[in-house]
Amino acid sequence: MKKQVGIWMNTDKAVLVSLLNGKENEIQTIESAVESRSHNPREMKPGSRTGTVLMDVDKKMTQRKNHQMHNYFEKVMHSISSDTGEIYIFGPANAKKHFEKELKKHSQFNSLKLEIESADKMTQPQMVAKIKQHFERNGNLKN
Repeated sequence: MKKQVGIWMNTDKAVLVSLLNGKENEIQTIESAVESRSHNPREMKPGSRTGTVLMDVDKKMTQRKNHQMHNYFEKVMHSISSDTGEIYIFGPANAKKHFEKELKKHSQFNSLKLEIESADKMTQPQMVAKIKQHFERNGNLKN
């Protein structure tokens, strides 16, 4: 039997809820290492010198954040078991859309049914209830 996985995601953390036969099977929280703001006060200047090279700090910050997001998405993807048949991604912000693009780059996730929806910040019981409700509403809950 294929598992169904619901993922509540923002840039701080991802909560993965696995359902098997319509029952909550496993809940996993993955913390993100994505920096929300600059950690070096000198980097707030429009450019900084490193030796004889003038560096564009905004470009450096963007590249660092993109690298951190990629690593975060990789951790989440590695947490999705191979017997998963459907994935439901929801949450605030745009992290879920970027995660969808990352999933589509990997061939092992191409055959999965994937749905995305915007949602507010939630408690863990609210997340579990929303995931169960989503799969029931769409007739996808395997009993």
